[in-house]
Amino acid sequence: MKISIIGAGNIGGTLGGKWATQGHQVVFGVRDPQAGKVQILLESHGTTAHSINKSITEAEVVVFAIPGGAMAETVGRLGDNLNGKILIDATNHVGQQQMHQLPLLRQAAPESAIFRAFSTLGWENFADPVIGGQQVDLFYCGDSGSGQEMVNDLIADIGLRPIYIGGLDQVDIIDSLARLWFVMALQQGRGRHLAFKLQTGLMTQA
Repeated sequence: MKISIIGAGNIGGTLGGKWATQGHQVVFGVRDPQAGKVQILLESHGTTAHSINKSITEAEVVVFAIPGGAMAETVGRLGDNLNGKILIDATNHVGQQQMHQLPLLRQAAPESAIFRAFSTLGWENFADPVIGGQQVDLFYCGDSGSGQEMVNDLIADIGLRPIYIGGLDQVDIIDSLARLWFVMALQQGRGRHLAFKLQTGLMTQA
């Protein structure tokens, strides 16, 4: 799969490295492809980097892994070029009532399948998706159809167990999980290698 990751920080870099090892064609979209940190990342993962606009030219999937506050400018610059691609919003506009940027993406790309994923956990859980011998779950939402199947596979390729909770009308639930993660991992000092697990079972009456 051809994947463009906008941003090459901890989240984008970790996801890109994992996908590259799974055989996906990963291109990072960054402001300065020649920057030292970017070059180190490319050497370690065997990936490439281009300008943000050029990175999405041949991409089937575009993952936004930048600060939430930078999304308006970035999406505005890409415009119609996003239309028809699978778009994943992994950003968090921390401190704002609305953490996601789905309306921006929908306006720019009305024909795209859009998802909210990779936003509820720290990058450490993508790098090491097992805690206490159990696989980490990733809760996500987005448009149903073939795009959802592809996103499901991309989540699994990271080593996470994908938990699809429904369409984009469920985004507030996803963002609530992100807020809970921030509180428990950072404010309460429980550590960033922290995740949530869905477990089900039949209830029996005594």
